[in-house]
Amino acid sequence: MNTLEIVGWVATFVVIASFMVNDMLKLRSINLIGATLWLIYGIIASSYSIMFLNIVVMSIQIFKINQLLKNK
Repeated sequence: MNTLEIVGWVATFVVIASFMVNDMLKLRSINLIGATLWLIYGIIASSYSIMFLNIVVMSIQIFKINQLLKNK
């Protein structure tokens, strides 16, 4: 298994794990880590669509995490 596949599989499991969490802050934080790993995957694979998607997802997660922290 090459580095690209390893990063892809780890990213996949992290994103899946994020949906198993009930706490919204933890869910978004774990999903942010998964999106970051998918961004790394996209960079390694030179896939602009994957890079774009995960930059958008990361931005949304950061925005939502900031909102959750302000409301605590």
